[in-house]
Amino acid sequence: MSSSPNNVLSAAVLRLLRPLVTVLLRHGMAYGTFAELARKAYVEEAFADAATTGRRPTVSSVSAVTGLTRKETKRLRELDVVDDELSSRRFNRAIRVVSGWVTDPRFHTPGGEPAILPLEGGPASFNLLVKEFSGDIPPTAMLSVLQASGTVSLVDDGVALLERAYMPVATPLEKIDILGTDAAEARSRGS
Repeated sequence: MSSSPNNVLSAAVLRLLRPLVTVLLRHGMAYGTFAELARKAYVEEAFADAATTGRRPTVSSVSAVTGLTRKETKRLRELDVVDDELSSRRFNRAIRVVSGWVTDPRFHTPGGEPAILPLEGGPASFNLLVKEFSGDIPPTAMLSVLQASGTVSLVDDGVALLERAYMPVATPLEKIDILGTDAAEARSRGS
């Protein structure tokens, strides 16, 4: 039974993405940030490919081959650097919960510091914080994620914020920078 080129390519993409997504998840990169980076990579590569074939790359021609709108293609082409911090705050729900805890006075002590929050009940609870800043993520799931990262802990009075920023795993930047080296070398060899 022979597979179509699209099926083979789809299977290969999944094999490439699974280990990458594992690393991204461990470092708190949400899907929305990845999707923005993937769109940018599509645009950059389509412009580069058109230039190497002698065709004059245009926003319209790149839009046609990438499936992105001309407006989105133009925006991504003009985007110098994807702002990881901004997109993380926008897409990563754990970051949004911690940020809400740190910035929203409803979840502070009278002295202005992040309060220890009861799990539920009262005007300011952990459940309310999660509901307001993470959308539809159940509070127990969010608590588990934040505990696993060492961002919060359960105490007698409720949930205490230990870190003012959510960082799931610390890895030296040099190791993260290695990601993509083999794939970039394969591209330059024409693979």
